[in-house]
Amino acid sequence: MALTAPFAAVTGRATSAVRSVGQSVAAYAIIGLVGLVGLGFLVAALYIWLAQETTPLGAALLMGAGFVAIAGIALAIVIARNSRKKEERRRSAANTAMMASTVSLASAGLRIASRAKGPLFWPAVAAIALGWYFGTSGGDDEE
Repeated sequence: MALTAPFAAVTGRATSAVRSVGQSVAAYAIIGLVGLVGLGFLVAALYIWLAQETTPLGAALLMGAGFVAIAGIALAIVIARNSRKKEERRRSAANTAMMASTVSLASAGLRIASRAKGPLFWPAVAAIALGWYFGTSGGDDEE
């Protein structure tokens, strides 16, 4: 029975955390729904006002054009963000590959230097330095 006490405590905490998250999600969903209803009434009020100032067809056309313009701007922003994220992922992959090659060159040089005795020690250190130099300075095409 003593072995189940820690598991019961963990289970109790997990249950309360899930319940808390569920309550938060429900609260945000209700708040979002109330906000959307309010936004719908504002759109209806805008239509009524535009219909009084112009014709009902003109009001519908103006509002439709406005919503299409807003959607176009939002789409352009999403596309720009996605292309920037793709470029960041590509740059991150290139940096990871460069670091892997640098580590590989350094470890090969360290293996050579650790086995080198006497007159071969300094050429091994030079090979490590050369590998580090080529690993960090090469392949920067963007600048």
